[in-house]
Amino acid sequence: MKAFVGISFYLLLVVVFLSCQKTIKKANHNQFSTPLLQTDSTIVSNLINQSITFFEKNIITATAYDDYLKQAEEIAIKNNFNEQLSQIYNVVGVRHRNRSEYNKALIYHDKAVKIARDIENKSLMAKYINTLAVVYRRIDENKHALDLHMEAMKIAENIRDTFQTSVAINGIGNIYINLKRYHSAIEYFKKSLAIAQNRNNILGLAINNNNIGETLLKMNLVDSALVYFTKSLNYNTQINSTVGKAINHNSFAYAYNMKKQYNLAIQHLEKALIFNKQSRDRINISVSYSTLGETYYLKKDYPNAINNLNTGLKIAEDIGSKYQIEACSRLLSKIYESLSNNKKALLHLKIAEAYKDSIINEENLRHSTTLETMRKFEQTQNQLTALNNKTELQKKLILQQKKTITGTIILAIVLIIAAVLVYRQIKLRSKYNNILMQQRLLRTQMNPHFIFNALSAIQVYILENDMEKSSLFLSDFASLMRQVLRSSQYEYMPLSEEKKMLDYYLELQRLRFVHPFSYKITIAEDIDADNILLPPMITQPFVENAVEHGIKGLGTNGRIEVRFFIMDSNLAIEIEDNGIGWKASQKTPPIGKKHESMAIKITNERLDVIRRVTHKKAYFKIIDIQENTPNQSGVLVQFELPILSRDQKTKLNKKVKPF
Repeated sequence: MKAFVGISFYLLLVVVFLSCQKTIKKANHNQFSTPLLQTDSTIVSNLINQSITFFEKNIITATAYDDYLKQAEEIAIKNNFNEQLSQIYNVVGVRHRNRSEYNKALIYHDKAVKIARDIENKSLMAKYINTLAVVYRRIDENKHALDLHMEAMKIAENIRDTFQTSVAINGIGNIYINLKRYHSAIEYFKKSLAIAQNRNNILGLAINNNNIGETLLKMNLVDSALVYFTKSLNYNTQINSTVGKAINHNSFAYAYNMKKQYNLAIQHLEKALIFNKQSRDRINISVSYSTLGETYYLKKDYPNAINNLNTGLKIAEDIGSKYQIEACSRLLSKIYESLSNNKKALLHLKIAEAYKDSIINEENLRHSTTLETMRKFEQTQNQLTALNNKTELQKKLILQQKKTITGTIILAIVLIIAAVLVYRQIKLRSKYNNILMQQRLLRTQMNPHFIFNALSAIQVYILENDMEKSSLFLSDFASLMRQVLRSSQYEYMPLSEEKKMLDYYLELQRLRFVHPFSYKITIAEDIDADNILLPPMITQPFVENAVEHGIKGLGTNGRIEVRFFIMDSNLAIEIEDNGIGWKASQKTPPIGKKHESMAIKITNERLDVIRRVTHKKAYFKIIDIQENTPNQSGVLVQFELPILSRDQKTKLNKKVKPF
């Protein structure tokens, strides 16, 4: 008894505990289901910040799109927090970019830019367009990058966003470096540097000082470049920028190579590699390896040079960096030339020259010059606009009137064209529906004489007390009628169902004839009868004609064959009888001739519909066998239809019988 009480008490505790848990879960669910927008917005911000913190601590192993951001995205989409959603995509894009995963970066930056445009947030537009342009710079798409930076700069200037203006100007300077327009590049970098100084933007100071140093280095002003590199490294150390310090050490290495201080260059490159591998920035890893290769080449240590250059070249090819491929290939060409390996030297030289032509071409130069001219022209126009507001207003009014008139004319033309197209479509649809109705009518209206004769045959069997034949005949007749009615609901049916319908029909005809005929229906082995589709009862009118107007007059030894096979990638159908022949059957019009004529007409229309839908040939023809073989008689009907399958039923946009 005590044991039972103890067990009961234990079970009671379990029930109470589970009830409490259920209540807590329900309360939590209700709490998060309630649209507390401010709370949800805070949650999204916290998740983004948690992701940033986690990524910085685990930069080597962390994924770009972690669970924090996925949760944040889900809440942002649910509550239409578009600004935060664009921020999420931008964060993911930057991570992919820093890992040289540029295709993925473009996808997420494009999403961020699209959202910013949709919500017409100018500040976000300037920021995300600049960020997108950086990716295009990385993959050497200078023309596209320049367009984006110019657009971002224009937006930023209009809303007086000096930070994004500085970013855009810096980006344009980098493009000018790529185009070897060094004086223009320094001009842009100094403009960006001035803005960074006014805002006390340490990152901007670090970036612009290093960019100026790199430009001076390309102009062979090595000592001046080293001054700027030192400043940049100090700024990057202040903010502990791993990427920035890696870039600085690469830059120092270039300078010391030019000063022929190769050991110092190697020391900086080894440091750069450490920082680059921490940030997983493959473009800068490639740069470090290629610069190491160049340094070993200058030291005449060719094996180490080739090894490092091949490593850098492989990474450059993986990420699609035209500049790095060109640089590595050119250095490898020089090394192999020094080793008297002319074949490899020429091979790498050809690669280098091909990429050089792709990078610096007249189109990019013309494009950048044109954009610069347009920008100056726009500034001049803005000044003139401020002095001539009244004149400009009048011009706008005149232009607006012209646009209104032009728009009205265009709208009228569009409406007329639309009306004609709609009328034509309605007419075609009406004609098409009429054809479909005629088809359905034909399928539901079997020849009345056949139905009358079938019922008469059943009556005869009953009067003769032949209950077995009566039952068989009546069962087949009911199955045929059911098959006909069911098929009338669909525009296409499996070949196996067409065969089943023909079996019922021919068996009924054979049973009611005084002198039974023979028939055979064959389907080729390479045809999947359950998957191949065709219009229902497409063959029935011609099989009926073979029975009623072909073999009926023979008396005995009547034969009908129906064959389905593949010919020239189409479905071929043949209906052959050994009756009196087509011409002979036409001399004395039998009862039901009108039905036969209508069947041929509608069959042609059905095939016309198939041709329109599939854009493939579909036809049938009637051959009098005696014309080709005088000693034989009969009719051969041949069909050729496109092969349609169940997999294509959605493309056909028509009902398919679900047998």
